[in-house]
Amino acid sequence: MSYIRFGLMILTSTVVMFILMYLNTYAWEHLFFSETRTYMALMMGATMAVIMLAYMLGMYSNMKLNIAIFVGAAVVFALMLWLVRGQATVSGPSYMRAMIPHHSIAVMTSERAQIRDPRVAKLAHEIILAQRREIAEMRYLIAEVSAGNVVESVYEDPLPEVGTIGDALSNVLVSTLDPSPLVEAEADQVLGDGPRCVFNRSPETDPILWASAGGNAGVIKLNGVIVPMEAGAAVGPDGATFVADGATATVRPLGAEADWRSDAELVFELERGLQVGYRGFYTCE
Repeated sequence: MSYIRFGLMILTSTVVMFILMYLNTYAWEHLFFSETRTYMALMMGATMAVIMLAYMLGMYSNMKLNIAIFVGAAVVFALMLWLVRGQATVSGPSYMRAMIPHHSIAVMTSERAQIRDPRVAKLAHEIILAQRREIAEMRYLIAEVSAGNVVESVYEDPLPEVGTIGDALSNVLVSTLDPSPLVEAEADQVLGDGPRCVFNRSPETDPILWASAGGNAGVIKLNGVIVPMEAGAAVGPDGATFVADGATATVRPLGAEADWRSDAELVFELERGLQVGYRGFYTCE
């Protein structure tokens, strides 16, 4: 067997292993290129080269070339291990592109595991909601940071103070607030009959914004409270800005930026300083 054939075999196996690492993601829109997964695939390819050559030494008689392959594979392994552990080349957008498939794995395993205990089921449901929210937020931030829109600071809650359990239950940490999914029955408590526009962070979850198509009423759920909002103009496919006392929510179709991963973004802002954005899907009946 020729050394060229051996090299092609290792290269093909490395590419296949890189692809296989994405097979446990939940949805196609969660597929993003990951530097870390590339380094892992190269590290496994180097390991495979050592193991396969060690088992097939009788088929390869060039001792110097064999030693070079062993040494080269060891160097590649050590370099890739350093890059994986050190993340020296991973920037903010690269970090988020790697984290989205990772979060997607958590969604898949949490949703499809055969869970009977309600405590574990509750934990799995909370994981699913958190991971999907963070995936939508990371899609928004990838676009923002990649476009050069880098902020210097973000809202931070006041320092904790000594108090009672009652104080703790009445305290709202603004930095952790975000619109929660609403089922249609909850939206019906605010909106009248008629066609609706909705914004979903993920096709598999309930919308985080409902609005009356052609009207100006909208509704979100914040910290367990169903909050009516009002748009300044008729709500339609072009999006809208909704206002409530102390908060705004702006939906904007992505236009030319839209793809199979997302077609709109929603930016939620509180007057107290919190701002959070998501990329997802906006549809109007």
